[in-house]
Amino acid sequence: MKAAYATSDRETHRIGDRGESRDVGAAAVILVAMMPLSASLANIVVAARPGAVAVLTGLDGTALRRLLDAFEADQSSPRVLFAPIAPAASAEAIVARVIELLADTARRLWPIWFTDVSFAECRNDKLGQMAAAAMVRRLAGDIARLSPNWAEAAATSALADRPPRVAGALPAVELAQLVLAISRHGLVLVVDGDEACQQSRPDAVVHALEWIAQHANCAVVALFAELPPHQPPFDRILFGARTLAAEEIEPEADTPQADVANETGIWLAPWLGSPHPLSDAEQRLAKALRADAELAPLFGCNQFVDTVRGSRPKVDFVWTHGRLAVELDGYGSHGNRAAFMYDRHRDYELTLSGYTVLRLANDEIAQDVGKAIEKIRDIVHLCGERIT
Repeated sequence: MKAAYATSDRETHRIGDRGESRDVGAAAVILVAMMPLSASLANIVVAARPGAVAVLTGLDGTALRRLLDAFEADQSSPRVLFAPIAPAASAEAIVARVIELLADTARRLWPIWFTDVSFAECRNDKLGQMAAAAMVRRLAGDIARLSPNWAEAAATSALADRPPRVAGALPAVELAQLVLAISRHGLVLVVDGDEACQQSRPDAVVHALEWIAQHANCAVVALFAELPPHQPPFDRILFGARTLAAEEIEPEADTPQADVANETGIWLAPWLGSPHPLSDAEQRLAKALRADAELAPLFGCNQFVDTVRGSRPKVDFVWTHGRLAVELDGYGSHGNRAAFMYDRHRDYELTLSGYTVLRLANDEIAQDVGKAIEKIRDIVHLCGERIT
């Protein structure tokens, strides 16, 4: 099996059973310093080298996702996208699935693309399309590698609430442009290597991940429970692989920080300052809060709170002046002993710091968001009486 993917009329790149021969040293090196791992590991994953595949073992995707959700990154840091790889028969099919995943993520991020560019004022009409095209042309001067032709066509699709796929675009072009739309400052793609290799041929998975990293100019981190054997096809990506010992992992890294479940299994982290675009519960509650004249001015979303214990937990919704934190819980992420204990320790630290903590179930938000709003209003009135 061989398949040619071209990025231009003159340059052709192949992915297949054997792939291109390349120096094993091209794989990114994951080195975790002996310091608080929650900060160290998150920093290193975020800083993984674009264009390469890195292997990390000893930490599963759920733990890493929770760790990164609590990571304080600045606006110019790369984002990390946790991407489940659906079963596929070939490297080309895996690439196609990843493009679909990136396109769906970009659709859900809309109208905010390129990290911080808002297309919210553009409507789905001729005038709105022209306005979006003008914005794209201006952005092309600021964002390296941005294709204005692709971005203009993709924005037109997004305005119509369709995945931003552009007919006739080559896979390498779509990958690179979708990565930019999701994060102009770089993207780290995290995949479950064990699951991917169980569902698809390992050689196809490895070659697809290498091809994606190189042609999307993103970093790929493959998580394995144990180090894969140092033989083909894994030998291509094992240089510098890091295995974490159990004692290196802090308790916080293995307990939930926030509910991050969604139907697709896709998750983007870290996320600060607004409702998470991949959380239906946060989006639904945020919309209801914005529509409420009394509550709308009070709450911020996905913000860090300083506690008297020196910790800085990130809370889903917070009214800082009234010292009220609203947390959304999904059973899948909070229904175990570790989560139960950790949630209560967070609540203890917030309570000690003068905060009232209101926990709402995701199912409640989905079934009756009006009831959730009234609960919040009742606690706001209670907190208001306390601070007057």
